[in-house]
Amino acid sequence: MNSIPLRLLRGIFLMTCLATLSGGQSFAEVSLPRLFTDHMVLQRGMSVPVWGWAAPGEKVRVELEGQKAETAADKDGKWMVRLLPLKAGGPFELKVSGKNTLVVKDVLVGEVWLCSGQSNMAMEVSACLNAGSEMAAATNPLIRQFQVRRVKAETPCQDVAEGGGWLSTWIPASPETVKNFTGAGYFFARQLYEKLDVPIGLIHSSWGGTTAEAWTSPAALEKDTDLKMILTNWPDYNNDEE
Repeated sequence: MNSIPLRLLRGIFLMTCLATLSGGQSFAEVSLPRLFTDHMVLQRGMSVPVWGWAAPGEKVRVELEGQKAETAADKDGKWMVRLLPLKAGGPFELKVSGKNTLVVKDVLVGEVWLCSGQSNMAMEVSACLNAGSEMAAATNPLIRQFQVRRVKAETPCQDVAEGGGWLSTWIPASPETVKNFTGAGYFFARQLYEKLDVPIGLIHSSWGGTTAEAWTSPAALEKDTDLKMILTNWPDYNNDEE
């Protein structure tokens, strides 16, 4: 299992992990990836990318905590701006305007970590030792999780899959919600919060039982003589859920 600080990703902000902006789809109204929902946490101390879609050429303005940034959607309807580094705090409102206006509420700035791996990261708090007492004591709205809905894809997706309930949305920790948090991620976040006293955001993107090859690009597999057989037998290999 691995936890990676976003500040070490040099501003990529999970674009290769969660929301690679590919394809030529254009949009009539300004829209944001599902990662941008109420209660989200942004990484402090780094340039913050905000991206999405709009009609080609449409002007887009992004506002957050006194900062304003403007750009225009490209010919494929994609746009991105970068905000200056932010200090820990909140709650703030993130406002995105074009032909329409979107407002993301209760945004915090602190430490954001990507929690990935297999079953040891996927195991939820409800399955951990002393789960009952741990969940009862989990009233800390400054610790939040974004659970990526698990979906297979042979090529990078423009956005995470639509969720429902606690999936593909930011959820503050509480006795009612923490049962669905990654156990390893939650206890790490709790300890980090006690040391740093800043909001902690977890982006949980793990899948128990998956092979390393499933997280490796086809191009990399193609270059290795021993691994090419996986691509040759991919339909059967990929559909073996066990």
